[in-house]
Amino acid sequence: MIGQTDRDDRSGASSPAADWPTLERTAAWAATQDDLHLLTQMLGKVRLGLAPPLPEWSHTSLALNPRGLTTGALPWQNGSLEATLDLADGAIRVSTSDGRTESIVVAPARPIADVWTDLRSALDGLGVEVDLWDKPQERTDITPFSEDRRPRELDPTLAASWFALLTELNGLFDEWRSPFFGRSSVSFWWGGFDFTVELFNGRHTTPREGLDYLMRYDLDAELLSLGFWPGTNKQEARFFGYIAPEPIDCARYPMDVATAAWASTMGEWVLPYRVVRASDDRHAVLRKFMDTVLRAARDLGGWDLDALTYVRPPRSRHPESRADHRR
Repeated sequence: MIGQTDRDDRSGASSPAADWPTLERTAAWAATQDDLHLLTQMLGKVRLGLAPPLPEWSHTSLALNPRGLTTGALPWQNGSLEATLDLADGAIRVSTSDGRTESIVVAPARPIADVWTDLRSALDGLGVEVDLWDKPQERTDITPFSEDRRPRELDPTLAASWFALLTELNGLFDEWRSPFFGRSSVSFWWGGFDFTVELFNGRHTTPREGLDYLMRYDLDAELLSLGFWPGTNKQEARFFGYIAPEPIDCARYPMDVATAAWASTMGEWVLPYRVVRASDDRHAVLRKFMDTVLRAARDLGGWDLDALTYVRPPRSRHPESRADHRR
């Protein structure tokens, strides 16, 4: 069965020596987070405009690369296009498979309207015709990009610390999902500014009445979602986990991590980021939390974890090629 004890640690290490950022709601971090949120939303609009639709909006999310966040390769005119937020160089880069690249400066921070105008010009210069919605999503402030001329702040050190945390979580999430025999993903969701690992058991479900357009098509399959959210001025940073559809008795399910609790208003288990950050072995605490939510999917949601477990091949220093196995 899937579980922490069944995994080999392919990363070769647990929690690194470097500390995680505090993510305290200082003016500098709040401003940097807001700017990053809007910049990633621009990338998300490009992905939304070009990627073929996939279930549960999987075609809309961003991924990490070593320098920042990316749309990945998107189909375009018998080739491909990629938009990347390069945090190392403070730029958005749009590259095409025919070798052309356009760059837009984002650091030092510039008004969102200027970045948006330059992004549209870069796409036009590459001959890319795509319908981009000029409005942020899943935010309280939804001022259109083209109208947002307010001064912005982007602290490179804070942005780098946030990205280093996501990079570490990316490896942890990817390793944790590897024994799962089914559809899964590790995704950055530019709408909510959260980073998740999701597992799907293959069963369809009917979303409850009253959901909005996004959620109706987000919750039409049984899933388990675990992730990280950096918080706002009113809510602290947290790790979270939930099962959809929500089973009964979630509030009474025993959690192996004592500081994790069920938040009925959000319909998810919550583990404060500050608690994990202060622990001696951050990865062990997170794995225990994730494993507990997975067991809840079995115990409360009826997931057959034995059937959903992938038995990985033993590691080999010189594996045979796939072609050899086809003969």
